[in-house]
Amino acid sequence: MYQKLHIFEEETNLFWGLIILICASAGTFILSDSFISEWSLLNADQLSALALFLISFLGIYKLSEPLYHFIFFFENDILIIKIKKGELDVDSFSIPVRDIEALKFSPHYPCSSNEALFDFSMNYHLMWRKKNEPDYRKLLDLESANFTLKVNDIADIMRFILQQNPNVSIPKAQADYFNL
Repeated sequence: MYQKLHIFEEETNLFWGLIILICASAGTFILSDSFISEWSLLNADQLSALALFLISFLGIYKLSEPLYHFIFFFENDILIIKIKKGELDVDSFSIPVRDIEALKFSPHYPCSSNEALFDFSMNYHLMWRKKNEPDYRKLLDLESANFTLKVNDIADIMRFILQQNPNVSIPKAQADYFNL
């Protein structure tokens, strides 16, 4: 049985890595003959190279941002979730375990017919339903924050909660797929 469950955000940096590579290369190419020709701050080539370098520096900043770290643990019958970004505490909240009637993970937007059922995507959220309420809500709901968890991490969180409250309902397809 777990004492604490640590879940780390998964980040795919292919987009920003590609942006850095393209912008830095294009900026260097544009500047390659700038020093041979006449130097002027109003030269369009030099201004566009500067803009490309600024975009690549923004990409470096994005890549070096700390990732989210979620810590789940129980104190008596209360589920405590602490959220950190790097070493900085971002948020902490608690939910009485007896209030959790159902869990599921679902896509933010409906899946298309060609999309995999469970994929590596920011699109999926762990949802929970409170007793005597019809609607599900996000378990990890951070305002203005985009983070990515693997579906297997979401399943681990569900297992962790099930250990404390085995009466929680989970859709059969999800429970079968992840042996919950």
